[in-house]
Amino acid sequence: MNIPLFVSKLPTAVHPEIDDLVNHMKDFFKTEVFNVMNENTMLYGDYIAVGAQYPAYIYPFGNIEKLKSICRYSSLWALIDDQFFDNSVDLDSIVKTIEGFRAGLNEQPGVDKLFYPVVNFCSETDWTKDAKNIFKLETDKYLDNVLVQRTIEVQKRETSLEEYLECRAYDVAMAVMFSLLWYIHDDLPSSSYYNGTFEKVFKYSGFSIGLLLDLYSYKAKKEEIKDYAHAVKVIQRVENCDEQTAIDRVVSLYYKYASELEEEFNRLEADYPTEVLYFRYLISGTIRYCNENRKIRYLKDYEADENLVKGRTIV
Repeated sequence: MNIPLFVSKLPTAVHPEIDDLVNHMKDFFKTEVFNVMNENTMLYGDYIAVGAQYPAYIYPFGNIEKLKSICRYSSLWALIDDQFFDNSVDLDSIVKTIEGFRAGLNEQPGVDKLFYPVVNFCSETDWTKDAKNIFKLETDKYLDNVLVQRTIEVQKRETSLEEYLECRAYDVAMAVMFSLLWYIHDDLPSSSYYNGTFEKVFKYSGFSIGLLLDLYSYKAKKEEIKDYAHAVKVIQRVENCDEQTAIDRVVSLYYKYASELEEEFNRLEADYPTEVLYFRYLISGTIRYCNENRKIRYLKDYEADENLVKGRTIV
């Protein structure tokens, strides 16, 4: 089985205050928020890196205080996604977690303490009304598609590749990452989001990064039922091919959608130069982060090195 590292020609950058973000996340990681971790998330989920390194890569020009808020939220969000969504095939439990997440998102009273960081993030005083609404709209789409994805697995429903990718595009939450650009940058008008101009950007990025993550997590130790909700397995079934042929097809599809995404950037750049600039760094930062963490956060059986994983805090 040959799974290559994905490459990108997009420019990369790192936030100049990444060390401050890392130290901030090390302190946050010591709080009781992370006491809910199970054995799997303790071993494979590096939430300091998720919180500090990833945002520093995808928001390299962001306001530092807003970025710290995103760092805290991202680390907790990653933990919930890893432990309660990806590592569960109990639909009732998944639905309950989604309901709790939405309650936190809407700052409702009586929220379970697991979602306090979500409430805290949404109740920050530096949100504009439109920025918060954009974030909530995309997070709702993410949660809707998490449920669709998990339902496909639990019910062992056979889907077409197109149906799978339509769900995966939002389940992978790239659109949420894009939505936070309107929070962290004051120079993005909300009208550019509401007019639907970036719909293809969100979709193509979800397709490409979803395919990348499917390959990088192919042998990850999770409860997911991959036979029904994974690009390689869907392609094997639909196209009646062997594993390596399906893997190669996923690689080809990744580059197809990455190319279409770049074409969309080029088409939009004249009218939306600031947005496209931020978009490019968000994609390149995501690819860079995933590549650097392939052998750790998206661990594969044949690459496993428990000594490498234990105690890790930041790349």
